[in-house]
Amino acid sequence: MSLIQEKFASLFSNYTVNVKPRPDGGVLLTLCDSEGKQTQRVISYAQLHTAEQLTWVISAIRRDLAGTADELPTISLLQSQHRFALPTYHTR
Repeated sequence: MSLIQEKFASLFSNYTVNVKPRPDGGVLLTLCDSEGKQTQRVISYAQLHTAEQLTWVISAIRRDLAGTADELPTISLLQSQHRFALPTYHTR
């Protein structure tokens, strides 16, 4: 088992995790639940090797896998909430 697969297996312990390398340096992540439902996500090389982007990917996968609203991550953990600062306007 590769280091990347081990990392995702520990994060998504309720799923069977399969990671296939892609020619561009990224991976195809496949998660399979106990009922056989599969979820696939392509993760780019940059997302794998940048801590902030990897955190965003993991949050997005958790959000996509959530079956009910109470399983969703809190708003403060969603990546889109902290990506950019709001613009500031000044009047003369």
